[in-house]
Amino acid sequence: MSGPRTGPSVRAAWSLQGKAPGQVAYDVQAGSVEPRIAQKYFWAASTETPRPDRAHAPDALPWVAFLGGIEAGRPATGLVETVWSGGRDATGRISYSARLLLLDWQPAADAGLTWSSLYNAALDAEWPAMGADAPHPPYTVLGAAPVDVAELARYIDRSIGFEWAARSAALLLEGRHVAITLSPDHAHLNAVTRVAVLDGICALLPYGSRAWLTAATWAGHGADHELRLTFALRPRGNQCHAVLAGQLPQEPGTQHGRAYLAELLGLRQKKGIETLLTHLLSHRDPLTPHDAEQALRHLRDLDLLSVVVRDIDRGVGQLRDVARLLSLSPFKNLTEREATAVARHLARRTLPGACSEAEREQARRLLLEHWTPRVSRALADELNSWPVESRTLKRVCAVLDLAAAAGPRDRRAHAVVLAGYLDGGAAAGTPEGLRSRSELLHALRQGLDEDTAAAVRAVLVRRPRLTLDWLDVNAERNTLDDRMVRELLHRPHTASEPAYSPDTGIEPPYSPDTGIEPPRWPGAEGERKVPDWLRAVALIHREPPAVPADRAAIDAFAGISPTAWRTGLSLACHARNPDALSSLHPELYEVAVGRSGTDADRDFLLRRIDVLVPKRPHLAGGHAAWADLLQLLVLGWGMQRSRLIADDDRAAAEYAAVLRREVPQLELSSRGEAALTSGLVGERLDQVPYPVLWELTNPQKPSDEGGLKNLEGPLLDRIAELLKRAGDWITRGMPAQWEQRLRNHPDLQWLAHTAEIRRLVATRTTAPEALGDAIVVASPNSRYVRGAQQIVEYPSAVLEAIAPWLHDHAGHGESVHRLAGHLNRHSPQRYLGDLLYYSIAQLRFGELIRERALERHQELKDSVERAIKLLDRKPSRRQTTTPVPGSPPVPPGPSGGRPYSDLSRRAPVTDPGRGKGPRLPWLRRRGGDQA
Repeated sequence: MSGPRTGPSVRAAWSLQGKAPGQVAYDVQAGSVEPRIAQKYFWAASTETPRPDRAHAPDALPWVAFLGGIEAGRPATGLVETVWSGGRDATGRISYSARLLLLDWQPAADAGLTWSSLYNAALDAEWPAMGADAPHPPYTVLGAAPVDVAELARYIDRSIGFEWAARSAALLLEGRHVAITLSPDHAHLNAVTRVAVLDGICALLPYGSRAWLTAATWAGHGADHELRLTFALRPRGNQCHAVLAGQLPQEPGTQHGRAYLAELLGLRQKKGIETLLTHLLSHRDPLTPHDAEQALRHLRDLDLLSVVVRDIDRGVGQLRDVARLLSLSPFKNLTEREATAVARHLARRTLPGACSEAEREQARRLLLEHWTPRVSRALADELNSWPVESRTLKRVCAVLDLAAAAGPRDRRAHAVVLAGYLDGGAAAGTPEGLRSRSELLHALRQGLDEDTAAAVRAVLVRRPRLTLDWLDVNAERNTLDDRMVRELLHRPHTASEPAYSPDTGIEPPYSPDTGIEPPRWPGAEGERKVPDWLRAVALIHREPPAVPADRAAIDAFAGISPTAWRTGLSLACHARNPDALSSLHPELYEVAVGRSGTDADRDFLLRRIDVLVPKRPHLAGGHAAWADLLQLLVLGWGMQRSRLIADDDRAAAEYAAVLRREVPQLELSSRGEAALTSGLVGERLDQVPYPVLWELTNPQKPSDEGGLKNLEGPLLDRIAELLKRAGDWITRGMPAQWEQRLRNHPDLQWLAHTAEIRRLVATRTTAPEALGDAIVVASPNSRYVRGAQQIVEYPSAVLEAIAPWLHDHAGHGESVHRLAGHLNRHSPQRYLGDLLYYSIAQLRFGELIRERALERHQELKDSVERAIKLLDRKPSRRQTTTPVPGSPPVPPGPSGGRPYSDLSRRAPVTDPGRGKGPRLPWLRRRGGDQA
C-alpha cells in the first residue's frame, strides 16, 4: 500500500539484539542506539519466546512490532522485527535476532511514513553486520515511499471491512487493547499482510496517534505486555476481541469512542474513504493516549461545518469547534441556515448563567469579531424561538446589548434585532408574547437611538395588537403620555432614517429623491393612506388634526383584539375624552351584559366610566347618558348622572336622545326596564329629573326614534310610589300633564288641593283667609306642638306652592299675620298658623323671607303694643274732653255708664298654655325659636 520509493530518505538509528556464538543470553550486539534505550524497545516488543517448530503456525516468525516513545525529550517511533538468525547458541538451540529502527517523529511524519511503508523500507534497508569488526554507522537510510491512499482505501473497504477497522480504531481511541484473531481462512497471513491490517486500522485514527499507539503482528498469550493492537491466539484479560474477516468487534463504551465511530461511519458515507483517509493522514502532530477528544475534533474537521451545526442542533456544541469553523469559514461563506445556527448558539452562550464567565466572554468575542447583518437576523430569530418562561427581560436585554455592542461593525444591528423580535415569531401573537414584548418596549422607552426608534414605530404600525398591548402596559404603570401616542401617530422621518430592506424591517425614508411622499392624515395636504385603526387612536386620544368620527375606523380598532376596548378606554381616560363611551359602545355593551369579558373586565369598565364621567354636577347630557346606561347594564342599577347634568334644556335633550336611540336596541327584560325607570326617577322626590323624563317620553323636537311612550307609565308609577311612601310632593319641573294624571292615582287625590293652592297664589289677589282654607285642606296630617319631636311639617308641595305668595307678602306683616291667625282658627289642636311661622323660622322658604317677615312682624308688634298701652290707660276722673266743633254728641250707653265698658272684660283663653304672652313666641328675638 505504498507506492514506488521515490519520496525523501529518512535516517533511522539502529540496534541489533541476539546471541554471539557460544553465548547463552540475548543482548544488544551492535547499533547506534544506546543499549539501555534499545533494550527498552526490544523488551516491549517481546511477548514470548519464538518456537522453531511453529514455522507454519500463526505465531511463526517474523514478528513485527511498532512502538512509540519519548527520547531526548522528543517523540520517536520505532520498529522491531524479530527473525531467526540462522545460528545456534551455546546450548545448541536455534537462536533468533531482533532488529530495531528508531526514528525521530518529525522526519518520519514529514515523510508520511505509515507502518506499511516503514516496514517495507526496513525490509529494503541494508542492515550493518553483527561482527565485531564490522562497521557500525550511526544511521541507516530508509527510502520512504508515499502512501497510496486509493490502494489503502480499497484494502480497508474490501479486505478487512471498514466498520470492522472503524470499531477497532474507536476502541483503541478510548484506551482499550484489541486482540486480533485469525479465522481458519487467514491463519497463514504473512508479516507484510498483518502489518497492512494493523496499518489499515491505524489509518482510521489521526496520523499523530502513531506517536502513542503500539502494535504487533503477534503477541503471546501468556506474557504480560503493553501492546495495544496485536494479533494473538485469543484475547486475554480485558482485551477486546476482533476476528479478522469475521465477527465485528464490540462497540465502544465511552462517549468519545462512540462519537468517533459515528463520525467515521458518517464521513465514509458523506465524503468517501479516500477523502477520509487523506484528512486523517494530514494530522501530523503527535498525540498522547489522553488526546481522544483532540482526535475526535480533528476527525470532525473534515466536515466541521456539518459537525458544528449538528452538535448545535443536539445541544452539545463546543465553542472551540465554532471558533475553528469561523476561522476557516466566516459567516458570509455559510448558508443562511448554517449562519443562523452558529450565531444563535453563540448568542445563547453569552447569556447570564449559560456557562462560565470565560466561555461567555469567548462567545461574545467570537460573535462580535465575525458580526454581519446575518447575525442580526439570527439573533432576532433566537429571541422569537424562546419559550415564554425563558423570555425574561434580563435575557432579552442581554441579547439586545450584544447587538448594540456590534454597532461599530453594523450600525443597524440593534434596530434589526429589536424590530425582528417585536415583529416576528409565532409567540408574538400570543397574549404572553405580546405582554413580554410590551414590557420590553416599556423598559427601553427612553434609550432608543434614531434608527431603532424608527424601526420600532414601523413595527408598531404593522402590529396593532402589539401597539395596543404596549399602550395598556403604559396605562397600567402610569407612564402613558401624549408624546408616546403622538410619535406613533405622526412618525417623523428624517434624511438620516435608514433605507428599507428585508434585513432591517425599517420603513423607507420619505424624500423627493425617492419619489415617496411623507405620510399625511386624511384631509391634509399630501394625504396618505393611514390604517383605519390608527385613525381611531387619533380620534379616541383627540389628536390633531381633528378628523370626523369614523365608524369604520372604530370598528377596525375594536377588531384588533377582544380587549381593544380596554386600550381605547385607557387612551380616552388619558385624553379626558368621554366620547369614547359612545364610540366603543358595541364592545362595551357585550362586556357590560356579560356576553364577553370577565368580572375583572367589568370592574375595569366601571372604573373607567367613573374616570371619564365622574358623578359631579353640570355634566354633559350625552356623556352622562352613556355612562349611566353602561353602568346600569353592569350593575343592574344606577342612572344617577341623570340628576347631575347641566341645568339646561340642551343637556336634558342630549341625555334623553341617547336613551331613546339605545334602549330599544338593548331589548331590556321587564326587570331591566324596572331598573331603568327606578334609576331615572331616583329615591328622592326633590331630585327627580323631570326635564329628562319628559324629553325621553315626549321629545320636543321630532326625531327618528320617537319618544319612549312605553316608559311613561312605569315612570309615573315610580313617582307615585315615592309619593305614597313619603307622603309628600315635589312639583318643581313636573309637567302639568303628569301632575294631572297623578291626581287620579290611588291615594294621591290630595294633589288636587295642592294644585288649588297654586291657582290661588297665581291670581295674586287672593285674600289670606281663602289661601288659608286651601292650605288646611291640603295639609291633613300637619300639626305643631311645643315638642319638636311631635311636629309634622307641611308637605313640601304646600311649602313650594305658597312660597311665591310669601315672597310677595312677607313685607306686609299684617297679611302673613292674617294667614297665620286664620290657619290657627280653622285647625283646632293642630295650630297650622304656628306651623307656618315655624317653617319660616326654619328657612323652609329661604333667609330673605324670614328676615322680611320678622322685620314686619316686629313693626306690627310695636304698633300693637303702643295701641295696647294706650288702651290700657285709666281714664281721668273729670271729663276734660272738649268735643270737636260740629261733631255729634256721644250717646249714653245702654246702662248709662262709660262707652265700650263691655270691652274691659277679656275673652276667656281656650288654651291655658297659650293664654299668656304674645301669640308669636318664636319671634320674640330676631332669629329665636322657642318651639
